[in-house]
Amino acid sequence: MSCLSSRSKSGFDTRALESLFAGHLPRLAHMRDAASFAGDFADSFGLPGDHAALLVRSSLLHDVGYAPALRRFGYHPLDGAVFLVEQGEHPWVVEGVLRHSWAGRKAGLDSAVSDQYARRQPLSEAAWLVRAVTVADWRAAGVGGRVSFARRFQDIATRNPHNPDKVRRAGIMVDEVRDRFMERARDFSVDRPLPWVFCDVDNTLIRPGDRLSEINRLAVRAYVEASGAFSLATGKHPLSIAPLVRELGLSTTQVAGNGSCLLDKDGITVLADLGGAAQSLVTALESRGLPIAVYRPEGIETGNGWPETLDEIFDRYGEIRPTRNRQCGAALKILCIVDGDDLRREEELRLLASELGVDCCRSDRHFLEFLPKGGNKGQAARTVMERAGWPVLHSLAIGDTENDEPLFALCGACAAIGDACEWTRQGADWTVPPCTQSGVGIFLDRVRQGQGWDGLRSGMSF
Repeated sequence: MSCLSSRSKSGFDTRALESLFAGHLPRLAHMRDAASFAGDFADSFGLPGDHAALLVRSSLLHDVGYAPALRRFGYHPLDGAVFLVEQGEHPWVVEGVLRHSWAGRKAGLDSAVSDQYARRQPLSEAAWLVRAVTVADWRAAGVGGRVSFARRFQDIATRNPHNPDKVRRAGIMVDEVRDRFMERARDFSVDRPLPWVFCDVDNTLIRPGDRLSEINRLAVRAYVEASGAFSLATGKHPLSIAPLVRELGLSTTQVAGNGSCLLDKDGITVLADLGGAAQSLVTALESRGLPIAVYRPEGIETGNGWPETLDEIFDRYGEIRPTRNRQCGAALKILCIVDGDDLRREEELRLLASELGVDCCRSDRHFLEFLPKGGNKGQAARTVMERAGWPVLHSLAIGDTENDEPLFALCGACAAIGDACEWTRQGADWTVPPCTQSGVGIFLDRVRQGQGWDGLRSGMSF
């Protein structure tokens, strides 16, 4: 969903945002990411074209009042709204800017600000837009980047360590905004109540070294039989998950290689690869004496310093064994064996990834992975749903570690397994029982028995 043109039939010329926020680019990034989420919101909930365009435009401009040149009352929703009125902006856009994130309800406002709010009667016909802009605001990090509701709260808490009252209010508000979103999702998903679930495998659905639990197996099958869509979203090679796909009876498209490729009945589809950066990475990592494995469509090949004892790790994780021979095809990702406690080395390698223009994430305490830009689980899940004509936000994610973060950011809501890393639990809307207690199955049964969004609320315990 694209924004309105830079200048609508009347109103503010959005091309001026670059100059207004020249010294405040993170704020502008937040506004743009809010607009991007609003586009998904409009598409997912079937908004008419004119309403969709106004929502995206309102989300883009919701923080325009932070621009230093527009400061009048010292309260950004009001400053932005006053400016946009002068620009001849659409009244609904002004309303979205003025009242987003319940701005008029904030306690302790300056008397001049309160007086200005009292003079402006709410536009009842634009109340839906105010709620939708608020949701979009809470799905974009303060410095840019799409995030889950829970991660947005953590973002605020981290940036305001000496303002406990603001953090407390944010905690209350994130629950309210999340529940408003789920109310909208419930209203729209009557014809297909069960969200599409994207689930990580290792340490989420299955603990490495164990078999798939009977509880999880039956829960996935019951979810699918109830017309729910379920896809694996894993860092594993697509050939490694094929037996699990058959065991679960899945006919959907699966996300593999941490989002660099897909697996379906027709085989493997490559979405992104490391390109010319692959050889530079191999050289740089091997020069540091680190064991690496390069994932390609046909299999996995080891680097020169790979000891045979590490093959057993692949066996335990249910990954196909790597070969010492060069495989054909593009490099989908490079897995590097680096202990998560070696923080100095990890920082060094993340800097290397940045220099080479690739992404880097941890998928396990032993594994650091190098991925192509855009080759993450979130982007791949979006591709899967869009190809199926499925509303992107009518979805749930389940995971346990950093490589699940893009998936959490994409989907309508997300759950972390109970023994996930702390960072992942903080970014999840719910925490379900640990992998060893079949938390995925428990969560799926709750969603299925509650008819999808009908059975989900903020603050739920499992």
